Parts: sequence; C-alpha cells; structure tokens
Amino acid sequence: MSIDFDSLLEGVNKKDMRAWEDLYAGYYAVLCSYVNNILRDRDQAQDIVQDVLVAVWKSSKQFGDMKELTSYLYRSCYNNALIYKRNVQIRKGIEQKIILEAEVEFSDEIFAITVRDELLRQLYCYIKELPDGAREIMELSVLGLSGPEIAEKLGITIHTVKTQKNRSLKYLRERLKGSVLLFLI
Repeated sequence: MSIDFDSLLEGVNKKDMRAWEDLYAGYYAVLCSYVNNILRDRDQAQDIVQDVLVAVWKSSKQFGDMKELTSYLYRSCYNNALIYKRNVQIRKGIEQKIILEAEVEFSDEIFAITVRDELLRQLYCYIKELPDGAREIMELSVLGLSGPEIAEKLGITIHTVKTQKNRSLKYLRERLKGSVLLFLI
C-alpha cells in the first residue's frame, strides 16, 4: 500500500476524517515506541501520543509539507514526555516530603506542652463562665497571687477569697472532669 503524502497532508490540514485515520494508522505505533523509549512506560506513552494527535486535530495549525508535520508530531511527543517525566519527579519529591514530615514524631516534651496548653485554654474558658467576683479571684490566682495578695488587691477579706476560690475550684473540677486531657497528664 502506497501513501499519497500530498493528499494525506491536504486532508490533515482540512481536518478530513479519512486523512486523520490514515495519519493515525501511520504514526501512532511509531510515536508510541518513540515516547516509550523516553519514559519506559507503555501506557503513559500511548496516552501522550493520543493527546498530541488530539491536540493537532483540534488546533488550527496548517502544515506546509509532511516533513513539517512529522517533525511537529515528534517534537510535541518529545516535549510532552519530558513534561510528564518532570511532573512525576516533582510529584515523587512532594510525596517523599509528606512521608518524611508524617514520620517526624512529637517528642514527649512537645506533647506535654501541647496538652498543658490545651488544658489551660479549656480552664480559661471555664473561668470566664464564673460570676465576676469569683472569676477575678481565679484569674489572679492563676497569675500566681496568694490569698492575702488577692484580698488586698480586691479590697475583700481573706475568708471571702478562700470561700470563692473553693467554690470556683469545685466548679472547675466538675467542668474538667470529662476532659480527656486530664488523663494524658
């Protein structure tokens, strides 16, 4: 079977279906082999050649002769194969980075700090629920002030500080009782 390259080229430029079938039949296998030599992945090579042929079909590019068309097909397949290889390498690098980051474990110290910080966050949320006077006493207590210092600062008796503090601690223990974080400490 002899191919009339002039009529094939004319048909390709005019998007004639018969000419495209002939082009596909004449170039697909050899282009797949060419790309497979670059990638060493037959399925991906077929996908790349298919994509190139479809892109040429959809484009408005006109070819002056068969040498230009052939060169265009090979160059497009080569470029797409290199782009694919680059993307695979980038993807592998990202996957390896994710795996390495996932393997990094929290040290016991970081874990303890994280648990403590979360417990404190919960504690402050519950302290904010206390009545104003009791809340003030607990906030000053958490800051490290003693009973007498709190009494002096707020202008109340030490007995009031102790009573409010005991009631607040009972309330907070009850609220934090269900917290999983207490078991982790």
